Amino acid sequence: MKQINFKIIACCLLLLPFISCEDWLTQKDENAMDAQELYSSVAGVSSVAANLYSRLNYPQDFTEDGLNDLCSWDEASNNSAYWAFASNKNQDYRAYYDYSLIRSINAHLQNLKDHFGENIPQREMQQKYFIAEARYLRAFVYFTMVSRMGGVPIIEKVQEYTDNPITLARPRNKESEVYDYIGNELDAITEDLDWVSAAVKSRATKGSALALKCRAMLYAASIAQNYDKSVSKGLILPSGATGIEKNRANDYYQKCLDAYLELEKMGEYALYQKKSDLATNYANLFLDKNGNNELIFYKDYEGINFENSFTGRNVPRTMASGNKIGAEANPVLNLLDCYEQLSMRTNAAFKPYHSDNQVETMNAANSTADYIIYDNPADIFADRDPRLNGTALHSGSLFRGTPIEFQAGLAVKTASGFTFKSAPTMEDINDPVKGYYEGLRMTGVEGPHKDTYYVCHSGFLMRKMMDTEAGSESDGKSTVPYIVFRYAEALLNAAEAAFFLNENGVATYKDNIMRTLALILINRVRKRAGGDDFRITDAELDFNRIVNERRVELAFEDHRYNDLKRWRMADELWAYDPNNASSVMCGLWLYKIYAPGESIDGKWLYRKVKIDHRGREAYKGEPLHFDLKMYYATYPITEGNPYIEKNPNH
Repeated sequence: MKQINFKIIACCLLLLPFISCEDWLTQKDENAMDAQELYSSVAGVSSVAANLYSRLNYPQDFTEDGLNDLCSWDEASNNSAYWAFASNKNQDYRAYYDYSLIRSINAHLQNLKDHFGENIPQREMQQKYFIAEARYLRAFVYFTMVSRMGGVPIIEKVQEYTDNPITLARPRNKESEVYDYIGNELDAITEDLDWVSAAVKSRATKGSALALKCRAMLYAASIAQNYDKSVSKGLILPSGATGIEKNRANDYYQKCLDAYLELEKMGEYALYQKKSDLATNYANLFLDKNGNNELIFYKDYEGINFENSFTGRNVPRTMASGNKIGAEANPVLNLLDCYEQLSMRTNAAFKPYHSDNQVETMNAANSTADYIIYDNPADIFADRDPRLNGTALHSGSLFRGTPIEFQAGLAVKTASGFTFKSAPTMEDINDPVKGYYEGLRMTGVEGPHKDTYYVCHSGFLMRKMMDTEAGSESDGKSTVPYIVFRYAEALLNAAEAAFFLNENGVATYKDNIMRTLALILINRVRKRAGGDDFRITDAELDFNRIVNERRVELAFEDHRYNDLKRWRMADELWAYDPNNASSVMCGLWLYKIYAPGESIDGKWLYRKVKIDHRGREAYKGEPLHFDLKMYYATYPITEGNPYIEKNPNH
């Protein structure tokens, strides 16, 4: 044990210049230094590495574009970017073909071999780490490309610029070959990365390599598992550049499990369980960077040189740091419907009506619907998976110790039903004439409201990843990290792999009974979420349960889009059809009842409303649309390239 501790301490001391966000992410001007000078010190190498890390592609990181992307599908709606409501995407969505970054990494690798300083302490060990780190980054970039584009050329050497770039053209590798390359690269570098303590979270470690392998191999396995669906949807290219043969599925599932088992053997990672309140515990795991063993790898922010504006852009209206900011990303009811009833362990959509569920328009003035009447508006959220309260703010929620006041308007009782009244704009809510009816204020300070921006529209606001520190909403001061890999995802990846291995006839693997392992792993996540009684039985474990568990545990972490793609389900759930419930985004609007002399006076009702703050100008409330062309993004076409092969359905 003393030897292990010494190793960790020594490594941390040697890598001290780049472990902290403030130090190692700072980049030198590489153009002002030659390779020999730049690679003569750990600080110089770290500067090059910092540049490479900064160029990794995270579509939903804590930037302006990241927030807009987060609101593109069925988790949230962007109600405030009125110049760019989240319209439906096309085949170019998430196209990513970054051989400029691949070239930079390959050049970095060559320089590490040719110029790494002779006088650096523990030179050989540090050089091995830096080379392994560069290969990790390259594997990460190839995974990003293959998961969006299908097979791409695997290039490991620096290609020199030429007047005739066509001479550099290379044919696409098979999709399976790229995934095999990623897995093999990660296997080759894992032990060299172990030189750095798992306490390092913003730089490559053995844990982050295993987490990447666990995810990448699951993606490959899913594509192979769903080969028949790919055929029926026209997603297979004869060259193998897209599509993976079905007989490869078990091999990839086993490699996913291998990565998980090795991650488990490290003994460095665990589910975050610091708070007794389960909702608070779940919310805090995304905020706490100190001693949080669930975090494996993240993009760091320190709020000064590396600004995080996620909290500022999503904070409740009453806490916003200025005008035209705040309350931007609104969780939608489609997501919140998926949080199970805690006591029953069953999925049951929120039901504001006694009769069959329905969807109303936001601007409806009257209704004869048979609403369920609530004494307390928070009652509708009772007995739900605590992760709901750790993910979204709703009626009855507190943020920074302050109650969040949601109220769309007054429901005035009439002979046949209700008439709905609200303030014309949010600026009018306290106006004694425009904002009040019979002495009662109509609209709450957070909305929801249809015709004002930077205020809640769906009936919900973000809690997950929201900084609770006062002042963090101003000027990008939040220090919340953007989490790329965490332990709970690895558990769910392995659970899915074990489940399908059993389904495919592999009952045991490495002394583990596959169905039993799948149940154990998913229940570890569920127990942390909702306690012992929230664990499911063997009879309750099926693929739909896996789909739903990933949806709620990993909400807003950029998994939903990728999961539906690899399962070949995206075009089915996001069909361009206003009658397809999973394609239409909805909210839940709260109203206070005005019925003087009646027993329901002062009580509450909810309306399920279609969110019309998405889609192009001519069709607000447009259904989600995932076209078959979007399973593989547009492959770049270079004039004269003899190897060009368009992606399926393009």
